[in-house]
Amino acid sequence: YECHTQRRSDSYKAYSHPLREGKMTCTGCHSPHGATTEKLLVRQTTNDTCYQCHAEKRGPFLWEHAPVVDSCTTCHDSHGSNNDRMLVSRMPFLCQRCHVTSRHPPTVYEGSTLMTSQNANKIYGKSCANCHQQVHGSNHPNGKFFLR
Repeated sequence: YECHTQRRSDSYKAYSHPLREGKMTCTGCHSPHGATTEKLLVRQTTNDTCYQCHAEKRGPFLWEHAPVVDSCTTCHDSHGSNNDRMLVSRMPFLCQRCHVTSRHPPTVYEGSTLMTSQNANKIYGKSCANCHQQVHGSNHPNGKFFLR
């Protein structure tokens, strides 16, 4: 932390890895003496590094969510975040970075749409994850939409 003050700051955010509690260390993910990977990761990719603790997210899934295959850091801040589940942005804004107006109102906070749209009932709780709970992937027959 002496050299990486921003990462120290990240560890004090509302949601972060349990570094301060001593349940893990920086070397669980990073090699301090060098590595062939970007960011000195112990594993070959960011996802492989995350999967060493979060194996249930690995898959393979019949229906895979493309950002998950690409990189966990598309949606998650790996060092710490003030958003639930270490997300880089709050729901529904995280989802709306890629998904806009697809069978739902364009923005959940647009008052006129809530009053006139028959889709307004789909945005209770202001979180896509209320219905789309299997966002990492699903093997369910109707899992194409990552529903419960």
